[in-house]
Amino acid sequence: MNRKLNDRIGRAEGNIERIQKDPNLLKDAFLSTVPTTLFVLLPLFAVLLKVVYLFKRRIYMEHLIVALHSHSFLCASLLLVLLLDALSTWTSGMPWLSRPLGWLEFALIAWMPVYLLLMQKRVYRQGWIMTLLKYCVLGMCYVFLISFGASISLLISLVSM
Repeated sequence: MNRKLNDRIGRAEGNIERIQKDPNLLKDAFLSTVPTTLFVLLPLFAVLLKVVYLFKRRIYMEHLIVALHSHSFLCASLLLVLLLDALSTWTSGMPWLSRPLGWLEFALIAWMPVYLLLMQKRVYRQGWIMTLLKYCVLGMCYVFLISFGASISLLISLVSM
């Protein structure tokens, strides 16, 4: 096991030299691990929902469906944001078109947390104060999970290139 670990560390050191020559290698390797990371985080987010809404008497599968809906909404929204960003970059010479695309991109980014809050309020049917409190707690926990998952993905990308 120690030899295998040393081999991986040596491989990572060699990959760092390759990354210094071409930084796109790490970006491409990292982006290839993002779907797997989100797939792993999906049931963990459902567990968080189960813990936060422990007294709502809902089964885990219901929380998993909410988590799947949230993740798919965020992925679709981020795809649209990236497309709008690319369009506004391509149309930078035409301010009459690129400026409204930038506004639309901003509006979509602002809509994502609002939609998730409204969805959580509607699904779990609690008052605004409890929903906001639980939304903030879930948000902080999920940011921690995403950060941890991204760090692990980055390390895996560094070793697997």
